[in-house]
Amino acid sequence: MRANTYKEIPENKPQHAPKVSNSKWVKKLSKLKFISNSSEDENSRYIQKILFVTFLGILYIANGFQAEKSHLRINKLEKSVEKLRVEYSTLKYDFINESKRSKIKERVAPLGLVPLETAPIVISVSNLEDH
Repeated sequence: MRANTYKEIPENKPQHAPKVSNSKWVKKLSKLKFISNSSEDENSRYIQKILFVTFLGILYIANGFQAEKSHLRINKLEKSVEKLRVEYSTLKYDFINESKRSKIKERVAPLGLVPLETAPIVISVSNLEDH
């Protein structure tokens, strides 16, 4: 078996810095010092606040558009519900009207059915258990 030993680290090995991409947008982004907290320029102190207020303004406008869209959708649904309520009332009235005795008499007359002129005879049967 081998004995445990410590790994030797060479001390004179230079450490490499992480590579930074040299693309155009990285260079342009690094030039935008107004985003950082440095106070090199008088105007750069207020740019962060202006950007934040602009962002809030965009959110406010977007929220207004969303509210208007919801309001229009609600109005459309209310009109649809009103139309369905009117249709329900019409059908309910037609059903009640068609189930009246006079309407039924008119509809069954071609079939040769007539209503009774006398009251129906009631047949009563005594309990069969009593006998």
